[in-house]
Amino acid sequence: MSRPGLAGGLLASLLLAASSARAEEQELLEDASESKGAPWYVPDHAAVQFAGSIGMLAAGPGWAFLDEQVDLEVLVGWAPQAVAGSDFVTLTLKAQWHPFRVRHGEWDLRPLTLGAAFSYTFGDDFYLTLPDRYESGYYWFKTALRPAFLLGGGVGRPAKVLGFERLEGYYELVATDYRIVQFLRNPDTVKLGLFSLALGARARF
Repeated sequence: MSRPGLAGGLLASLLLAASSARAEEQELLEDASESKGAPWYVPDHAAVQFAGSIGMLAAGPGWAFLDEQVDLEVLVGWAPQAVAGSDFVTLTLKAQWHPFRVRHGEWDLRPLTLGAAFSYTFGDDFYLTLPDRYESGYYWFKTALRPAFLLGGGVGRPAKVLGFERLEGYYELVATDYRIVQFLRNPDTVKLGLFSLALGARARF
């Protein structure tokens, strides 16, 4: 199976499982006339993201905690060779903290988001341990694993007409460990700057 096919299959499976679990839970709640929410392991939103060092396009399920102040997401990403120089698939665990929000009518503004992400890239060109062809210590970083720090914000509003509780749009400035270290050592070596820009959307069920 091609890497785009693998990414699509994994993503479809994750979102289908999340949607099915949420629908089944809702039916049970309606039948029993209960007001309890879904179990913690059932995703309560889905996100899709463009760019941000986790692939050209990434998507997957997410979970909200502490009255949606904290979001945890698992995203499958893909980037084609024509865009990234190599065809690769990523699996990313992302955590975001929204310390405060501003409500105006139906609009929900989150002017500040802080977070972190850990991405694993699949493929023979990426590694966790240094290949034998390199001397020990030749590279300090692991090409398959990319920790990153996130800084951004977002805005949302109810979208019950589309079957969602709320739709949100967001942006993130993403700085990976590699870019941070290279920037501190020599800013001129980071040709595109310290941050990469990510744009995304989130649908809360």
